[in-house]
Amino acid sequence: MRKSVKYSLIIGVVIVLLAVAITAGVVLWRQNDAAGGAECTVPGVSVDGASSPAVELTVAQLHHASTINAVGLSRGISERGRIIAVATAYQESSLRNRDDGDRDSVGLFQQRPSQGWGTKEQILDPIYAAGKFYDALLEVDGWPSLPLTEAAQKVQQSAHPDAYAKWEPQATTLVRSLSGASPLALNCAAGGRRPTALAPDRTAPPGTEDASPQLTAALAAAAAELGGITVREVDDEGRTASVAIALTGLPDDQAGRALAAWAVAHATGMGISDVSVDQQTWTDHAWHSDDQAQPAGVVEITVAP
Repeated sequence: MRKSVKYSLIIGVVIVLLAVAITAGVVLWRQNDAAGGAECTVPGVSVDGASSPAVELTVAQLHHASTINAVGLSRGISERGRIIAVATAYQESSLRNRDDGDRDSVGLFQQRPSQGWGTKEQILDPIYAAGKFYDALLEVDGWPSLPLTEAAQKVQQSAHPDAYAKWEPQATTLVRSLSGASPLALNCAAGGRRPTALAPDRTAPPGTEDASPQLTAALAAAAAELGGITVREVDDEGRTASVAIALTGLPDDQAGRALAAWAVAHATGMGISDVSVDQQTWTDHAWHSDDQAQPAGVVEITVAP
């Protein structure tokens, strides 16, 4: 009888432990599934003795951070303004182009059609959403000198006005790395998940007539987000393009690195396999030194066959 009770207790304990383990596993799986897991790494950046932290994030998150920064670069928005925008999207959507949210909030900044931000379809276009955020930010009196959380709150009117500040270090790293930091080091590992949110078709820039559809789509997206792009040459296979870029407020070499960083950030979703700028080449999901330097402001972009 005692032996039976003892075994029953042991079995009961085992069942409880298994249940706890399974529950913990399910919770962890859901968390990892929701976050997507770290697929990309952006090393910290040091400027004038001040350092920002390394950032790990998913392909989709880096893709969207790159778009927000690119739209700011195309409009000549200062680094401070782009950091505010990326930090705001980090808090509002975790840098995901969500089609659901509180009440009718959607998109990277969880903007609401009912509050005059645009239609749902417009807001789900990351270029449109970022542009509307910058429009509103520029209307805030003295925004460049405000603490980040105050500037963001004046645009967003959030129920949690103090939440934006915690993302400033990460946003600083992302913006500086995506805006032509030297040398380039941001990277996404092979096997990352492609972003699934749909974006409108973009208009192909001149010079892409001989480019493959995949290369054309990548260059069209770059032109729509960054602007200032000139397609200099496309190889005979239609897979590699030499592209020059000029961005307001940036020297040519930094503008070239900004385009190269954009290409790496978008590589998984757009099938980009190789990027060359300055004396660096990104291939096989890693940066390498390259003896054959590209001219300042020129980037070579190749898509997979």
